[in-house]
Formats: sequence, structure tokens, C-alpha cells
Amino acid sequence: MPLTRHKQSCSDRAAFTLVEIAVVATIIGILAAIAVPAFRRVKDRAIISTLENDLRIFSQEFIQYELNFGTYPQTQITPGLYPNGMEDRISKAWTLPSVIGGTYRWVYEAGNGGGNNGNGGGNNGNGGGNNGNNGNGGGNNGNGGGNLSAYIEINGNSTETLRIDSSRLSEIDDDLDDGNTGSGNFQLSGLSIRYYLAQ
Repeated sequence: MPLTRHKQSCSDRAAFTLVEIAVVATIIGILAAIAVPAFRRVKDRAIISTLENDLRIFSQEFIQYELNFGTYPQTQITPGLYPNGMEDRISKAWTLPSVIGGTYRWVYEAGNGGGNNGNGGGNNGNGGGNNGNNGNGGGNNGNGGGNLSAYIEINGNSTETLRIDSSRLSEIDDDLDDGNTGSGNFQLSGLSIRYYLAQ
């Protein structure tokens, strides 16, 4: 029996039609429109959680230092370096840019209140033939109380700006403090963020 070749025509082959391709592309577009915002929310939440966790861990180490030595470490002038005495206490994350940009810096400011010095006046009197009394008024020395400020700063600047919007900062503040970035322990200060341990 002779072999015959069967020639398959183009119309007999399985192929996607233009309509089917358009439907698949539409479905993929809808899924992407749903997935991308959800992915961004998850990513933002992970960044916020990491930042909050870092601030909590760092603050605990500074508080422990203060409990051990009776004072906080001195102010760290250059952002991104360990404060003196904290090299073995806090993780390397301190020396790296934070998850929202900017670099970590420690600030400790101890202020002294003003005191008042007062001296009362004395009177010397000479009566005829009598010796008068010399009087000296008492003086009061007063010392006012000092102001203490200790905080972790995420130092943003023109080259290393903070990559987070104000609504996210309010969310962090709500988790860590009072929900207002203008007051409390978590504050926005210019291009930087401050997390106060004492103020």
C-alpha cells in the first residue's frame, strides 16, 4: 500500500484567535491591577515593621546603658557611627542607612537650669555714746532644675532623604506613640525623625 502524505492546511492547525488573546490579556491586566497595590501594601507594612522593630531594639540598648552607667552615651556627632560605648551593644544596622533612608544618629543633651543668688542688705548704726548693731541680711542661692533630652535620630538630608510619606509616618507614630508626628516621643523635625527616650 503506497504511503500518502497528508498535507495539513493552516485552517486545520490549532491556534489562538485574536479574540482569545485579547481575553487572556484582559484577565492578566485585571489580576495585575489587583495584585500590584496589594504587593505595595505588604511591602510598605514590612518596611514599617522593620523600622519600628529597629527603634525599639536600639532604644532598649540605650536605656540599658543608662541603667548600667547612670547616664546616656554622649552625643554622636557623625551620623552612621556608633556612639562611644555602644559598639558591642547595638547591631550593625545602626551603621547602615535605615529602611526608609537617612542614617541613624544618637543625641544626648543635658541642660542646667538657672539659679538665683540673693543677698540682703545690712545696716550699721552709731548712736551717741552707744554702739549700734551691725546687721547682715541672709542670701539665698537657688539652682533651677536641668532639662534632659535623649533621642535616636534618623538623619535625613539633601543627599539621603527619607523615602516615606507623611501618612506612613503617622502610622508609625500611631504604633509607637500618640499618632501625632508634631508631639510625643516620635516626632518629625525638618528632614529628620526623632524618637525620644527622654525629653
